[in-house]
Amino acid sequence: MIDTLASQAAVGALNRLLERETWARTKLAPFAGRSARFDVPPFALLLRVTPEGRLAAEADADPAVTVRASLASLPLALTDSKALMRDVRLEGDAEFAQALSFVLQNLRPEPEEELSRFVGDAAAQRLVALARSALAQARSGGERLAQSTADYFTAEQPLLATRVEVQAFGAEVSTLRDDTERLAKRIERLEGR
Repeated sequence: MIDTLASQAAVGALNRLLERETWARTKLAPFAGRSARFDVPPFALLLRVTPEGRLAAEADADPAVTVRASLASLPLALTDSKALMRDVRLEGDAEFAQALSFVLQNLRPEPEEELSRFVGDAAAQRLVALARSALAQARSGGERLAQSTADYFTAEQPLLATRVEVQAFGAEVSTLRDDTERLAKRIERLEGR
């Protein structure tokens, strides 16, 4: 049930993007009839390319291409369409996978246009700018929190070792190993006498 709803939503969104981009439909049209499976746990979508270069939900078919991605990378796709493709594994028909990858990387989602149908152009521009700003703030805040946490656990409450300390420890272990091997050789020579 959830996979069916997700498939219909994905097909609708992708076809709206494809409707604006003639080049993308032209790129997909030669692969009409072939299916692609998108595995983004816990969801799995199976989509078929139509003769017009659009996509249709497929109930059960043997996919020519399987695209695997993590659920965590999906929010990044809202702000950077190529971000999702950095964390993707493609398997199957290489030519179809390459065409599909090219189309997915170069489709430009325009949330302002989609939202403007409901709230108007000016409000859509402002809402999307607000959402992008909030995402940027959240990303920046997360980075600052991670850095502060690392600083706290390495400097104030030293539960974690710093990179310099780990490198120094590694050097000391190497020196100890070398000294131990030299001592073992000396002992062997003394026992041999």
